[in-house]
Amino acid sequence: MKRFRSLVAASMATILLVASFALTGCLGATGSKEVTLTPTVDTPTIIQSGVLKVGVDTTRAPFAGQSKGNIIGVDVDLAAAVAEQLGLKLELVDIAGETADDLLVSGTVDVVMDIEKGGVESTQAVQVGPYLVDGPALFMVQLSDTIPDIDLATLAGATVAAQENSLSAWQVEQVAPDSTIISVPALEEAFNQLSDGKVTYVAADAVVGAFLATKDVAYENISCVKMLGDPLGVYLGVAPGNTALADALTEALRTVRDGGVLGVVVTKWLGSVSAQVVSSDQAIVTIGATGAAGSGDANGTGATSDATGTSGGELDTGDDLPDPSLAGGA
Repeated sequence: MKRFRSLVAASMATILLVASFALTGCLGATGSKEVTLTPTVDTPTIIQSGVLKVGVDTTRAPFAGQSKGNIIGVDVDLAAAVAEQLGLKLELVDIAGETADDLLVSGTVDVVMDIEKGGVESTQAVQVGPYLVDGPALFMVQLSDTIPDIDLATLAGATVAAQENSLSAWQVEQVAPDSTIISVPALEEAFNQLSDGKVTYVAADAVVGAFLATKDVAYENISCVKMLGDPLGVYLGVAPGNTALADALTEALRTVRDGGVLGVVVTKWLGSVSAQVVSSDQAIVTIGATGAAGSGDANGTGATSDATGTSGGELDTGDDLPDPSLAGGA
């Protein structure tokens, strides 16, 4: 089942943008700082020498979106960090409405971000990651940086707000059938009720809900605190058979994670508490590329280090990235 997630209608207001961003010296599509790059891969592993062409779907906020002519989002910052690790310049391609398989096989892009159930469609792409986990999750008013140990059995006596006809509402019914579910037409209304103390929890898509809570000052104390079911891995996708690029991306992504940059990116867009929930605790692996190197088993499970730390440079806050519309899906 695809999780519905798209940008809001133009009538929804957006917040002012802090224009420049830099992440470990690589500015991707929005900056102008020059850095010295030493490529670690070349053609025919990549389409163009010295360049990593990365496809992002700008209808998938906060993974990617348009802001004042720039493409920004979680996937953009991560792609910039990975490209720099490979010694390559980043070239972003908006692939909204396209399928990963067609774009990768045709040589339009080297990599597609956000390969997952509900993300960019693919049946053949080699998966590298995951770099995030996503899915229905529980939100609450959280006044500290310590995530509470929530036993889902305690939801039996709790009041949970969720968007009507959403996957998250359905998931609450599965894990806590005796809970009281308050259905609302929009996630913002659910968060309003949580902020006002009218409900104990909100059930919503983990990444989308965390982004909304982070970008709206009215919800600044609301955080994602627990996944409600088996989380979905979010992966980079590479063309079938391109084992060399899959291997290179696997190592680059692992370095970005272990060096703390991935944690900085996720915290920037989703908040520090929520980042602890959606950051992948699975091994960075390649899945589907015969002979590709990786750690962990074929399902991407395994131990990983805790990515903490900071990154130099000024980060674009992404305040002008449109909020995602959750009609039918959060």
